[in-house]
Formats: sequence, structure tokens, C-alpha cells
Amino acid sequence: MLLKKGGLCRVTILAMALFFPALDSSAQDVLAPLPFPIRNHEEWFRMQYGVSLEDWTAKLGPDYRNRNSAPACVVMILHYKKRAGIKGDFGSFSDRRYPLIHADSRWKFCRPNTGKGYPGGFAEDDQADVTAAELADVLGNEDVPSILHSGADQVTIERIARILSQANLAVCRVDPSAYFPDERPGLARWVVVFGLSGNSVVLHDPGRNEGRSRRVAKPAFLAAVQRAGGEAGPAMIECLTMVGNYGDGWHADGRSRPFSEGFRRFEKWIGRPDNPGGTFLAHSIENCVAQDFKQDLDQPHYGKAGSSLLFLDRARLRAFWLKGEFHEKYMEIWGFRELGSPVTDEVRSGEVTRQDFEKGRLELKSGAVVVRLSAGTVPPPAKK
Repeated sequence: MLLKKGGLCRVTILAMALFFPALDSSAQDVLAPLPFPIRNHEEWFRMQYGVSLEDWTAKLGPDYRNRNSAPACVVMILHYKKRAGIKGDFGSFSDRRYPLIHADSRWKFCRPNTGKGYPGGFAEDDQADVTAAELADVLGNEDVPSILHSGADQVTIERIARILSQANLAVCRVDPSAYFPDERPGLARWVVVFGLSGNSVVLHDPGRNEGRSRRVAKPAFLAAVQRAGGEAGPAMIECLTMVGNYGDGWHADGRSRPFSEGFRRFEKWIGRPDNPGGTFLAHSIENCVAQDFKQDLDQPHYGKAGSSLLFLDRARLRAFWLKGEFHEKYMEIWGFRELGSPVTDEVRSGEVTRQDFEKGRLELKSGAVVVRLSAGTVPPPAKK
């Protein structure tokens, strides 16, 4: 977002710089940000069962080691985004009706759990594999929008660098025997990638307990991804973790969720969080709360630059989308001050498309956008 006319203060800009270091995808190293209050990346690491590898393989057998990685990845991502304290310890869930579930991380998002689970979520068996679609469904229902990338031409180091540079995380399916000689081939699992450093991919692997984050050589990592894909090809989920997050983290009081819900309504077109003002986060400007988004310009998009905004309607805790010609006119007149936040999405009636705001409306007819202010509102200054 352009910083002009009473935009973000210097302290806020400095804070954002601290939260989002090294986000240049052209640089050799790129690292996902540390959203408040996460202090370091090791802090959100989780194992599949929260205990040592030896303990739970002794209980369940060596072939069991990779089966609960998807729930563990979800728990890590939610801890990263929301500071959610979901347990992954072996025995943190026990119910005689579901004897094959041993961890709350599996039960929390399990299909039979009608109270908290999801219809497209995980199966009621720790040994059941988890597909990319099931993993994406759970993440989406937990306010983490996701984009699935599949195929060797889509799951590349360059794409991972782009994902990380946009303040997102990548969840990849790997066959770790490609780089761990003690792993049995064919036992694929999910891992969370949060950095690139030199010739290495930096990841959290919930199936390993030697330290926390792991560095894997890029060629070996790509080989692991390729092996795990089989005939279907590699799979990677881009997790848009910053949607709805503010500089002070996720707000459980209802101010954050409208952004993820708004994203879900427009996910086919809205693109990804953008940072033209130095922050990917939801933030206040004038008396508005908004988050910037940008569409891929090599795809059909709205407006000249594909830029748009999701605004929070604080009274109704709902997000409205400002895009295309309306977004361009709004920025031209500094609508944060002159119009305030939108209170509707675009509505078309006959030959006129309109969008209502706190202090007026914008109308589009015959290719021209007209600003109509409410009675008593001072009109915006003429453009020089």
C-alpha cells in the first residue's frame, strides 16, 4: 500500500521490517517471517507424537513412523500462525471407539469428530495416509488458505523461493530416504519448508527428532519430492499463513477471521497477500483496517496492476473486497479518508456497477468511475 497522507507511522514500519527480514526471492537466502509472538523458527517445531522417535516406534513398530506427519504439519502451521497449543503427544487422545487414533493432533481434524473435525479431514486411523486434498481442506477450515501445486514443473526450488518471499510456507510430500540413509524407501511423509539457505532447503520434519529444523541439499530434496509423488507427480501446498494476521498476531476476538473468510469467497481471483507498504499483514490506515492482495499478472486480473484490498467491516465482522477500477479511483482520491471502508462488495444494477462505503459510494458506468459522497461529506480535492 502506498504510504502517504497519514499512512503507517515510523514505529509500525520499523516493526514490520523486524517481522519480515530477507524477503527478496532473488537473494540467495530467503526465510519465512517470524509472526508475533513467535521468537524463532525452532519454537513452532512439532514431532508426529511429541515424544522421541525411539519411544513411539517401539510401541508401534518401525513401519509406523511416517503416518501422522500431516496432522503434525497442521499443528505446526497453526502454532506458527495462531499460537495454537494442540498436542501431538502419543496418548494425548484415547477413545475405545477409535482405537487407532493416539494423538489429539489427528483427532482434532478427524472426519468422525463432528464437534471439531471436518468432513474432508483426516481418517480415524493414525496409519491412514493423508492426501494433499485432505490436508488442504483442514488448513482452509482452520483459516489457512492454501494453493495446491502439483507436477515436476510446479514443485521447484524457484517456486519455493517465491512462496517464502511472499511470507508463506510450503508443505511438501517427500520420501526422506532420498537424503536420510536410515529411512526405508517408500515411506513418504509431509514436511514444512520455511527457508532456503545457500544450496539447502530448510524445513521442519515431524518424523525426525535430531534437533529441530533440518537442512537438506536442494538436489536431494527435489529427489525426495519426486520419489514421493509416484505416477501422480510431486505435490506441494502453499500455505497463505499471513491472511488475517496483524503486527501483534492473530486476533481470536473476531477481527482476523473475516479476512480468511473473505479470501475464501474470492480465492479464485484475489491472488496473495501483497506488501507495497512494507507489510503483508492486515493493518490500520486512517480509520480503516485492510490487507493488500495482488493477482498474478500472467493470469486474468482486475485493474492495471492486479492490486486489491480486503477491508474489515468492524461493526459486522465481515470483509469486503475493493478491486479493479474502484480500487484505482479509491487510491487516487485517498479513499481511506474520503470514503472510509466499504460496506458492500460490488453490485451491478442495469448498466451501473456500484460499491457503497461508510461516507458515500463509487459508481462505474460507460467505463468511468464517479465518486458520490454522502450528504455533509467534504468532497475530495481535485486531482492536480
